[in-house]
Amino acid sequence: MLRRGLLGYGDAFAVRLSGEAIQSLTFSGPVLAEPTRAWLLTRRGLTLQEGFAAAITEYLISAFVTAAMSIVGLLYIVQTFTPPPAVASVTIAIVAVLAAFLVASAVAIALRFYLIGTIISGLARIGVLRGRLRPNMAWINEMEDLLLAILRDRPARFTAVALIEAAAQIPLVLELFWLLGALDVGASRFVAFLIEASAKAIGIVFMFVPQQMGVAEGSYALIFTVLALPAAAGVAIALLRRIRALLITGVGLALLARLTRDAPGR
Repeated sequence: MLRRGLLGYGDAFAVRLSGEAIQSLTFSGPVLAEPTRAWLLTRRGLTLQEGFAAAITEYLISAFVTAAMSIVGLLYIVQTFTPPPAVASVTIAIVAVLAAFLVASAVAIALRFYLIGTIISGLARIGVLRGRLRPNMAWINEMEDLLLAILRDRPARFTAVALIEAAAQIPLVLELFWLLGALDVGASRFVAFLIEASAKAIGIVFMFVPQQMGVAEGSYALIFTVLALPAAAGVAIALLRRIRALLITGVGLALLARLTRDAPGR
């Protein structure tokens, strides 16, 4: 089980933004960001197994909430706004992939299936991982036991984290609603929710694009067009949100420098 009292909220915040900075600025997406968070957590007193378990657990619960939010928003848009057939087909495909992800994750958690270990073991068998990259499956399975301790064995803790992740979406929806008002685009908070949900779905698809450069502008323009809003306003909002993202990335890089410079906390 993860030990208590090793990590303060300030350190957790710094580790979180450090990972966000790496994911934002590189083509690696979560492939590099999450191991970096795990490594930074070891510098605050956790073992590497605990660091990976904590980082992956938070990432997965956030992904569950994002996927559920996107499914609701995209299905409502398809049923209510009748987008062009090509857009509707792509939207339904994205919804199907997100739903499959949630179902597969739920089954793996319920059956206590070592999904990460199975994937890595499969990569090793086909020769993708070899030599120094050959994985220690016993170590990986022990790490997944720590992960499942939250996802399966502690439903109250899992629910609490999921509610926190869901609550974290509220400021983003309100930010979008405020930006719509500032651009004189008449839209309700629910429309802001639909835009945010749709943008998150596209962000998942293009998670390996740094800062969603180019993707965000086109995505917002398309979403706004489908919702009968000015496409130019969508592009403007994408640019304004990128300014905010760059500021947060700068803070994350500064915190990353501090965390890597400081001696381990314990």
